[in-house]
Amino acid sequence: MRRRLWLLGLIVLAAPAALLLPRPDGPAPAAQSPAAPASLVARGRIEPEGRVIALHGPYRSVLGRVMAEEGQAVAAGQVVALLDTHAAAEAQVGAARARLALAQAEEAQVAAPAKPGVILAQRALVRAREAELTLARQEHARIATLRATSIAAQATLEQRQAELERAEAALRQAEAELRALSEVREEDRRAAAARTAVQRAALAEAEAELARTTIRAPFAGTVLALLRRGGESIGDEGILQMAALDRLVVVAEVEEADAPRLAPGQAARISGRVLAAPVEGRVESVGRLVMRQRRMSSDVLVGRDARIVEVTIRPQGPLPPVVGAEVEVRIPLGTPRP
Repeated sequence: MRRRLWLLGLIVLAAPAALLLPRPDGPAPAAQSPAAPASLVARGRIEPEGRVIALHGPYRSVLGRVMAEEGQAVAAGQVVALLDTHAAAEAQVGAARARLALAQAEEAQVAAPAKPGVILAQRALVRAREAELTLARQEHARIATLRATSIAAQATLEQRQAELERAEAALRQAEAELRALSEVREEDRRAAAARTAVQRAALAEAEAELARTTIRAPFAGTVLALLRRGGESIGDEGILQMAALDRLVVVAEVEEADAPRLAPGQAARISGRVLAAPVEGRVESVGRLVMRQRRMSSDVLVGRDARIVEVTIRPQGPLPPVVGAEVEVRIPLGTPRP
């Protein structure tokens, strides 16, 4: 009984002493916010520097022949496909070239002087016509004298007058033909030049149609996939896909909220199942377009239709030439940008 009373007394005495203990000044410290992540992790894919292009042709045209295979390296300007109208277009070009050659020959013929032998023959004809005119004049003068003395009949004089006029006309015609052999009318020259211009334009049109039926590689690269075969019509997806695989980059898909924290020159590390070891790289450019992610993802929060910005990473080591291969990109952030 005494022990219980003694313990109760100690408790009564200790309570006021506890009230007198000093208390710390100011409010209790607030809970610290979690630190920003030290690096940004994003999903990425291997892409050619110039991206993958789909090579097209005239819409709904029919392919005659595809002259490339998947995995084949092609040079810039190399023919990779022909339309089914290529043979007809090639024949049209040949006919247009022949018509142009004919027009050019006719134009040269108009501008060229006559052959020397033809000119000499015409000059001889002019001299003959002059001699005939001299003879006709003499005969006309003789008959006119006889008619004055009533020895020649009036009909004879009229006949000699007609012969004289025919001789004068024949001489004028021969002289005109001689001048024509050594002169080119400007009208003839212009008409010949116009015919040549028309045929040259027709040739250019035929060559353009031939080029339209010939599908060429726009740059040196590799054929990644054939989308159409000979005999099929060309649709929206094109004929084939190709890319230049000599310069590969990684395109990281960064959430739009994280894009302002990135800048060109930042270090990056690339890893993935297609890489034997991680590859170091640098941020080369940060996209300025927000787009919706279309590739499937296993992440429930950042999956299909997430809003992303594409960031190009320049690797400092080789990447496997597997276009579209998925990789992981880790970018140390350091001090966050304001």
